[in-house]
Amino acid sequence: MIFLNNSLIYVIFGILLQLLLVVKVYSQILTIKPDLRYDHTATLIRDGLYIIGGATPDGKTPNYPFLFLDVSIPFDTKQLKWHDLSNLSNNDIVPSHQFAAAIKGGADNNTLFLYGGMNLDNNPMSLVYTLNNLSWDTPKINGTPPNGKLFITPVIDYNGLIYLFGGYSTENIYTNDMFILDSINLSWKNVSSINAPSPRIEYSAVFLPNKKIIYMGGQFNNTTLPLSEVYLYDTVNDIWTTQMTGGSIPSARFAFSSVLGLDGQRIIIFGGMNSTHIISEALYVLDLNNYNWYIPSFFEQQLNARAEHKTVLIDKYMVITFGQGYTRDDSDSDILLLDISNNDQYAWTTSFDPTPTIIHSSNIGVVIGVVFGSTFVAILLLIGSYYLRKWYKNKKEQTDTITTPEEEHPREILRIPGEKNTQDQNQQPTSTSQILQISGNTSNSLQNNEMIQEVRDENKGIPTSGEDHREDHP
Repeated sequence: MIFLNNSLIYVIFGILLQLLLVVKVYSQILTIKPDLRYDHTATLIRDGLYIIGGATPDGKTPNYPFLFLDVSIPFDTKQLKWHDLSNLSNNDIVPSHQFAAAIKGGADNNTLFLYGGMNLDNNPMSLVYTLNNLSWDTPKINGTPPNGKLFITPVIDYNGLIYLFGGYSTENIYTNDMFILDSINLSWKNVSSINAPSPRIEYSAVFLPNKKIIYMGGQFNNTTLPLSEVYLYDTVNDIWTTQMTGGSIPSARFAFSSVLGLDGQRIIIFGGMNSTHIISEALYVLDLNNYNWYIPSFFEQQLNARAEHKTVLIDKYMVITFGQGYTRDDSDSDILLLDISNNDQYAWTTSFDPTPTIIHSSNIGVVIGVVFGSTFVAILLLIGSYYLRKWYKNKKEQTDTITTPEEEHPREILRIPGEKNTQDQNQQPTSTSQILQISGNTSNSLQNNEMIQEVRDENKGIPTSGEDHREDHP
């Protein structure tokens, strides 16, 4: 019973400790107004959008460098509820940076992998960081890794393999090699570069349903690369091929973004820039059935084009985050939303409304639920422990007042003299004496009777006073 009570105390202590940690995390999730930024990362994990790193328009570290937006509930882009996660317990493990690559992977497909980038204070950075359950780590990865690179667009396949192509290396070299990071087994692999695209940075890349990756545009040595041809990497057969495009081909660009259409048959690109300015013709679609480009129909809205932003696909929305080319003084917001559910006519909107048929769980709601749930369980355990201890105390008191069988039949002491014991029976036995304690209620104990008989035989049948008493109770 004492062990049970101690166990309850440990359980309660553990729950209260977890409660304090959750409250600490929740206390950090406060709505704030972040700085403008570009060359950040944007990653969707569960129902949360995580914005990490980047630089302000003047090249400094932005305030609140680690942002979170709950996308499980409706919101308006004019009243965004950004939350700051910059003060997590070990958030300082990741230095301020930009030009990094981030993507979701891991065994549970809920781990954020952050690769490469440049520290804004010119301090060294680890090659890879991981974020899981709001805790950063620097994992040990087997194999020969690439050098740290900048301006890479990561892609992940159905098997948790992250593909990292090209980029600008720490040796100031444009590259066109392909490295694969196994996000489940944590290992590196370098694959074929035969027929690969020319070295480039700030390109666009999308994983296709046929398990190929399409690469488009980019920049090399201040030369903006065209979109009249695209490149396909076959992840199954490790083969590169080139595909010419037609139709209304967009102008050459880099620092733009792209997503796969909801039907898996088209690529939608937005924004970008050339060597001199941000491109105003922002929105194009590539039909994957014939590789023809076209300008989609969409409801008119005055929006500034952007570059060096990041875009993710959430539900039916193309979600465009931050970047260069806008200010908050006009109609633009930190987030642009393009509803792409209707291929005949896309729609710019300021309202994000998750599909009602999809069950969402609010990240903040989960945190609040854990807080109240843990509190409720802790209270129940405290109450239960109180009544359990009270019951145990009452039970013990009742037990102490009950007459035991031994009190009804007092123990008798049978003194067994040793072979050399010649002392009087009224004296204390010597060190060679043996004492056998037998319960007063021995009528049903055959073993005790046998032991008594052996003692009698040993002492030549001379009974003690105790034996006379026992003969009354055969």
